[in-house]
Parts: sequence; C-alpha cells; structure tokens
Amino acid sequence: MAKQKKSNLQWIKETLDLKPDHNWECPFGYKIFVLARGAVRFNVPENWVLEPQDKSFKFLDKKSPDDDCCLEVSFNQLPPGDWS
Repeated sequence: MAKQKKSNLQWIKETLDLKPDHNWECPFGYKIFVLARGAVRFNVPENWVLEPQDKSFKFLDKKSPDDDCCLEVSFNQLPPGDWS
C-alpha cells in the first residue's frame, strides 16, 4: 500500500530586496538561497533550476532529465532545548 501525502504543501517562491547593510555577498554569476530567515544560506549558480520537492529544495544545473548535477537541501527546525 502506498503512502499518502499528509498534506498538500505548496511552496511560495519569494525574491526579496535586502537592506543595503545586509553584508550577504556572493560571487559574480551566483545567487543567494536562504531558508528559515538565514538558518540555512548558500550560493547557487544563477542559471541553475530550482525544483521544490515535498520536503526539500532541489537545484539542478539543467532541467530534468538532462541534468548532470544536483544539489538538494532540507531543513528541520528543532524545538528550543533547555541548556541549563
């Protein structure tokens, strides 16, 4: 029996302008990918294709199935811990 999806998640792609003093820089030809208000942040070549998955984001150097390279990232926010 196949697993059913628990919910119908829909990702929303937003491109936001950063404040002039943000200090996030990337090399020429790249763009900055940010998750969870900066908890995860890295540079991706600007011509790569983004394919959102159910629980992750997949970056491909070309559209599927012609891709040669793939970078996939997921992020799980843990509840705050008691460090006392």
